[in-house]
Amino acid sequence: MSLLSVTPAEGVNITEDDLTGVAAKFGYQFKDNEKAEYTTLLAATCNAMQFVSEMDDYQPEPDLELSPRENLYFPAKSDNPDNAWAHRFTLAHKSPTSTLLQGRTVCIKDNICVAGVPCLIGTDTFTGWTPKMDATIVSRILEAGGIITGKAVCENLSTSAASYTAATGPVNNPYAKGYSAGGSSSGTANLVAKGEVDLGIGADQGGSIRIPASLCGLVGFKATFGLVPYTGCVSNEATIDFVGPITRNCLDNALLLEAIAGVDGLDDRQRAGTPFRDQVPKYSQILMETKDSGVKGMRIGILKEGLTQKMLDSGVEAKFQAAAKVFQDLGAVVEDVSIPMHEIAPALFGAASRQGGVMGRIGKASGRRQVMLTDLYEKMLPCTATSIEKMSPVSKNSVFGGEFCWERFPHVYAKAVNLCRKLTEEYDEILKKYDLLIMPTTITPADPLPTDDDSPITKMSKTIGKLDNTCPFNATGHPALAFPIGFVPAKADENIRVPTSMQIVGKHFDEITCLKVAYAWENARNWKEF
Repeated sequence: MSLLSVTPAEGVNITEDDLTGVAAKFGYQFKDNEKAEYTTLLAATCNAMQFVSEMDDYQPEPDLELSPRENLYFPAKSDNPDNAWAHRFTLAHKSPTSTLLQGRTVCIKDNICVAGVPCLIGTDTFTGWTPKMDATIVSRILEAGGIITGKAVCENLSTSAASYTAATGPVNNPYAKGYSAGGSSSGTANLVAKGEVDLGIGADQGGSIRIPASLCGLVGFKATFGLVPYTGCVSNEATIDFVGPITRNCLDNALLLEAIAGVDGLDDRQRAGTPFRDQVPKYSQILMETKDSGVKGMRIGILKEGLTQKMLDSGVEAKFQAAAKVFQDLGAVVEDVSIPMHEIAPALFGAASRQGGVMGRIGKASGRRQVMLTDLYEKMLPCTATSIEKMSPVSKNSVFGGEFCWERFPHVYAKAVNLCRKLTEEYDEILKKYDLLIMPTTITPADPLPTDDDSPITKMSKTIGKLDNTCPFNATGHPALAFPIGFVPAKADENIRVPTSMQIVGKHFDEITCLKVAYAWENARNWKEF
């Protein structure tokens, strides 16, 4: 990069010791009088940094008169027995432009910005962050006539597939007190399942919409990468970030997806093929119009490798096979298909997300052209021993593992990105012959919540079997929908029954087929009695 000047500006004080500290990371030794010269050049490099640091930030500002934030409070335990609410408030638009969600109440995962409402992100690593902007999806819900009634608790730094890591306390499964609601959109799933809100929004970086939907008996949709703008949502790793609907039925899911989908002109995840707002399919209307045809004539592939994991629970497998047979009864062709690479997909996802994710958590995410949450970075950085101590075992492991892998395996992130593209092509090849792929969403049922005294390994084990079938599709970007297919015995106590789920995976930007198939099953069977 060229310099605007080789003379440091007034107030930019860089010493030779500063330069030595940087060079030491590379084992570099300066020659002769190089150190003095490069110290001057380093100080000149910092001119622009200092100048930009002192400027005011630039983020979209909501119209607080048209959409006032009212009755904001942090709920007492008596009003929040499952620890699912983060902050309560009432937020509606005075002049909505659509009636799509008119009068429907919505909760928002607490890693999503609502201006003027404190955002906890499930952590006490830092406190006092109140976003200045509304996420795009928040604005769209309000414009569609929805009423946002609060923020739902998410897991610690939005990083856990089990619901015990939030700093505000564990979130209970709505069907089994003391069991996991899944994560990281744990609060959203709990509140929607209990009927405290009509609709919910979750975010998904490895299964965080679909896993809690699976364990709480809900419909959760991680749509095609980029279909729903992520603007104004806290990122773990931009290449696997998704945000989307969690609802009690397919029609509601279609309505909410329709309200929030489409290009916003700010999110650089929105790639070629993403529809503009006026091009978003009318998912709910299409579902109603095609209800009678259902799945007749469709070709559905049961992904064999989605049922071969060592941890696969026998009750989950039996329920899934019975649910798959329903599609045959409804007139679809259902056949086993094989994609061997699916078995190693979690390793590819893990390599890419672990190394990519740690860069964001320590403030080194780059290469983005989007709205950056600078006020959040000011709160959470630098990452120190004190802040790490307050993290959950899952978040700590992510930081330690990510940092170590950049040192030990510096070339692997790039290779994992390339191999994830190969993985995408493997699924696409099968999807040329089949309309959809199906498999269990989570291969194990909800686990009991750990105790405070449990070891890190015991706590981490509560996530085993939850991401195996979900995380591959964060890596590939395919639409993946979870919907409930019945109850299974909990592993720890067969007298306790918890929900289980089927995952439907479709072609890129073919959300409507995923919805049609789940809707046909939903209309043919009552999942609570199946």
